[in-house]
Amino acid sequence: MKKILCLLLGGFVLVFTSCFKDSGSGTFTFFKATPVYEDLSQAWDGDLVTEARSIVDPGKIYIGDDFILIGEEGKGIHIVNNDDIDNPIPTAFISIPGNKEFFVNENILYAESLSDFVKIDISNMDNIQLVHRNINLISEPLLNDKGETLVDFTFEEVTEKLDLDGELYNALNGGNNFVYFDYLNEIIPSSALPSSFAGSGGSSGAVNRIAVKDEYIYLIDKFGMTVIEDQGNSLVKIDEGNIRGQGDLETVFADGDLLFFGTSQSVEVFNISNPSQPFQVNAFSHATSCDPVLPKGDVAYVTLRTGMFEDERPCAGTVNQLVTLEIRDESGIVPSSFINMESPYGLTVANTTLYVGEGANGLKIFDVENRYEPSLIKSIENIEAFDIIAHPNRPELILVTGPNGLQQFEVSETLGLELKSTILF
Repeated sequence: MKKILCLLLGGFVLVFTSCFKDSGSGTFTFFKATPVYEDLSQAWDGDLVTEARSIVDPGKIYIGDDFILIGEEGKGIHIVNNDDIDNPIPTAFISIPGNKEFFVNENILYAESLSDFVKIDISNMDNIQLVHRNINLISEPLLNDKGETLVDFTFEEVTEKLDLDGELYNALNGGNNFVYFDYLNEIIPSSALPSSFAGSGGSSGAVNRIAVKDEYIYLIDKFGMTVIEDQGNSLVKIDEGNIRGQGDLETVFADGDLLFFGTSQSVEVFNISNPSQPFQVNAFSHATSCDPVLPKGDVAYVTLRTGMFEDERPCAGTVNQLVTLEIRDESGIVPSSFINMESPYGLTVANTTLYVGEGANGLKIFDVENRYEPSLIKSIENIEAFDIIAHPNRPELILVTGPNGLQQFEVSETLGLELKSTILF
């Protein structure tokens, strides 16, 4: 029997390990997610800030003037003193159970903690304080029979014979190669999972799932956006899930009175002049892909990445491009440039230079003095570049995430890159 490989439109791979012997069953390989539960009340009883620890599973990264925050997936956030870029020093760790996404705005750290959302004051790095923890603000927790909260999953690749009219096959047939189970071994629909499973004062990458404008926080998962109002000593949910995109929501970025969504099938623009009531004003549809978007005033740069890539989920489609969008007004988006790429990931702009990470295919540098028509200046192949972040106040510095950690480069006048330091992952 031949093996048949099918790429599903949702962007996942499902492997048929044998042909159907009859019309009612088939053999499939997929990832089974087994739940891990924890008593969150005990997890939050510990110290908020502890001593520095090794970075094991890095996530979100934020660059401040003289510090770096590096997320530890599901655990919290590492604090790195970056006053001397030649010698960054890990100094402490902020414990946030279940955290994956966070955002910094005016010395306030907003972070999701599974179904909770927290506000932390980091104005004094020697005295970090929890301002407020809103329990179950994001969603209702998933509990087991002991009242413990679902905090994580372990994954195992399995091959099973499935009935084609069964629940497990239907879960896979929905475009997902991961099937999540609860403590009763019952399937959890991906739409029911907390967002954690699925920068203004500094600089963060283009792959953001939290954006902030004034006192309003916008948190996305693949199905929709939650709007949260910061009322000082409390966080209040204004809207949940009613704001959706054409495809799965992947990134969100605020720029002035506009909010930009990168979805699997579009770039969508929402007006947030009234921050509590976003409304859509325009959209640019594109081929299905993985899609960060970086708005800069009246222009937005978008990377479209598709294909099979090592150590990540596949991105459906066949297009790999850097797209430049002219934002003429709220109701007008016009593509002004399409540049073929190999495997574009994150991107950042420093002055009139655009940097685009190409993963294992290196780093590309563009001149954007004419911001609507990027011009390739240089390709650097010996740097494995995924997300790229410009230093907030030192345009000659860029920070690049790769397989071995976070690298800090000083950019010369001729756009040569001198490695200053590496924070190992």
